[in-house]
Amino acid sequence: MKVGSGDVRIVKNEPDLFSSSHEKEYRVLYLDTETTGTDIDSTSIVEIAAVLKVYSGFSADFVEKRVFSSFVNPLVEIPPEASAVHHITDKMVEDAPAIQDISDDMGELVSLADFVCAHNIPFDLPILGRQLPAVFKEIPSDMQLDSLRLSRHVWGTIPSHALQTLRYRFNLDSNIVGDAHRALFDTELCSALIEYIVRKKLTSSDSWDKLAALARSPLNVQIFSFGKYRGKLVDDIISDDAGYIRWLLKQDWITNDYPDLYHTILKKSKGEKQ
Repeated sequence: MKVGSGDVRIVKNEPDLFSSSHEKEYRVLYLDTETTGTDIDSTSIVEIAAVLKVYSGFSADFVEKRVFSSFVNPLVEIPPEASAVHHITDKMVEDAPAIQDISDDMGELVSLADFVCAHNIPFDLPILGRQLPAVFKEIPSDMQLDSLRLSRHVWGTIPSHALQTLRYRFNLDSNIVGDAHRALFDTELCSALIEYIVRKKLTSSDSWDKLAALARSPLNVQIFSFGKYRGKLVDDIISDDAGYIRWLLKQDWITNDYPDLYHTILKKSKGEKQ
């Protein structure tokens, strides 16, 4: 079937990536969107891809996987700034289905999934929840796996966790065909990233549930990203300006806007008092 027209493609008899296993079976739905912009509250989807893979434990059981990929007509013009990133133009989507027309296809894939995984899922999922609420509005947090957060847990000191950077750093694209910043390519790349992490045993997680929980857990923030101490080491500010740290921990917005920083400061501050 032609991928890109909204068809579901079934891929059979692919080789097992890892060792064979008789562990619990998990279905992970990897997905990616390309959009008209970066404002979660207003942007529209111009392309979507989803790949459903079956695993026995962490071992890939590719007797069958489902692949869905389609352009989407956003019913508005695509800004040139967005086209410069994903190279999708108005001409390419003019005959594509509207987002509502792919609801059944996406709904079927989501209904089969134990986990939904994306690189920076807090970007994709709210957009999908707004544009396809019947399918994505109620995805529970324990079903979400953010490969971006997971990579930050695994490689805390590397300068960039952008998907394309990780692609070149760890040679993740050797078996992927297509173009970067296109939905299907990036979906397969997200899958390759997760499989690299579990194949190399880069975490202590022994199940998908624990892997997803690790990705959701607080990160250790090393550098301030805002305010008068932007770019400064968190450890230095805790040591040099205890008054500012006490004030910061009392602010309501810090837990909502910078939860990882809040947990980092709280943990380190308690450690210094002991």
